[in-house]
Amino acid sequence: MRILSASTTVAESPAPSQPGKKKENALVLWLSQRFQGSAGWMCSLIFHMALVLALGLWILRDDRAEGPPGIILGEAQPDVPITVVPKWQPKVADIQGDVINDSTFAVQEMADQLAKTAPSETPSSAIPAPAFEFSDSATMTYVPPAGAGGFAGRDPANQLGLLQQRGGSPATQDAVERALAWIAAQQNDDGHWDFNHRNGPQGARATDPGTANAIMGATGLALLPFLGKGYTHVKESPYQETVTKGLYYLRTHMIVSDRGGDMTGGSPFGMYCHGLASIALCEAYAMTEDPDLRQDAQEAIKFIEFAQHGAGGWRYQPGEPGDTSVFGWQLMALKSALIGGLQVSSPRIGLAEHFLDTVQTDQGAYYGYQRPGKQPTTSSIGLLSRMYLGWRRDDPRLIRGAKFLATEGPSKRDMYYNYYATNVMAHRGGPEWTKWNDELSNYLVKSQSNRLYEAGSWRFDDPYLEEGGRLYTTCLAAMILEVYYRHMPLYSDQSIEFAF
Repeated sequence: MRILSASTTVAESPAPSQPGKKKENALVLWLSQRFQGSAGWMCSLIFHMALVLALGLWILRDDRAEGPPGIILGEAQPDVPITVVPKWQPKVADIQGDVINDSTFAVQEMADQLAKTAPSETPSSAIPAPAFEFSDSATMTYVPPAGAGGFAGRDPANQLGLLQQRGGSPATQDAVERALAWIAAQQNDDGHWDFNHRNGPQGARATDPGTANAIMGATGLALLPFLGKGYTHVKESPYQETVTKGLYYLRTHMIVSDRGGDMTGGSPFGMYCHGLASIALCEAYAMTEDPDLRQDAQEAIKFIEFAQHGAGGWRYQPGEPGDTSVFGWQLMALKSALIGGLQVSSPRIGLAEHFLDTVQTDQGAYYGYQRPGKQPTTSSIGLLSRMYLGWRRDDPRLIRGAKFLATEGPSKRDMYYNYYATNVMAHRGGPEWTKWNDELSNYLVKSQSNRLYEAGSWRFDDPYLEEGGRLYTTCLAAMILEVYYRHMPLYSDQSIEFAF
């Protein structure tokens, strides 16, 4: 090789002896030998470095063109503050089926038809088949008479007069306000209530918690005493935010499908939950005409219609054969919907009447649970339902049923019975109501707790205390003490002159 030849020549023809020159020649010789041994790997190194550089430039070019996720290339955009909360959109379940195409049904025609299908004076064993033959699309809409309405008594301007007229007092009003303060204190930050109110703000300090897994039901029930006293999410009050948050929780946890808006919440007490929550939405809409509530309330009613059994009743889960207890809450929701101007399918009301026929005794004076009977609680639910369905005050069956309740008298422990029976007696009025009211209202006022974390609440040895706890008994007791104005009287010049 050329380098080797050069080194050989130098070796064969040495220059004159010079110290500097010797060092230079030795260095050149050493470098030549080193370079000769490493030329291969140095070439390989240079080649690979060039290849890596080329690849890097190519990747960098692509990254700059597209940008990594989450990074916007170019000029920085100014921050835009968010000032409007996006409007809530309901959850939509993937359920297919036919959607009822509702149409308005004439109110007077519906009332006439219902009068024709009222139970006759026949033995209870001769249970008639459902009398309605309208198509499923038939609906009816209630138009309140001028100056009247189911919830007009809740207006503060009307409360005082009704309170005096129907047997209330400053003591009952004070008890209601104290109860509302306690109920509000149990509300969770997101707006819901829990029958196990140890899961709420009071935590371990809460006494007599319930066990029922029924969040939607607890929230709906807790809202009703506030609405009954006239406190809504629209009008400014100490509980405006409380009601607003509670209604929002119900709306945002409703699952909407072509079957309607489901608020059972996956609870084993499903239709109890849905009925209570539906009443709250329908009452709030009827009292405020808030357009944001209308569709939610209508969807809730649509689900009640879907869930009705073919024989006219409702039970824990949609489509189950009915029982009188669950039935009562669904019928009250339908009534509240009509008061608010919402649509209700007319055949469903006919089926509801048919269910009552299947559990009545003595032509409708008394009622059982899932078969004919004569229990105080189910009789009070059945009688109140009949009153809302159009029975007149002087109907012999209603007179016999009310006398039965008056003989039983108010309960010292069963608030569920007291709630329904009190409504029956209050709407009928008369000496029996006066006696009933004096006994029960005085008992509730005196038995309301004054203890620190229980102040304003009630605790009874109620048959349903284990499931509902102190929240359940307090809500019902408060609504009992609101009976004077909670619903306008059914049998007076101020009444709702319409029965489904």
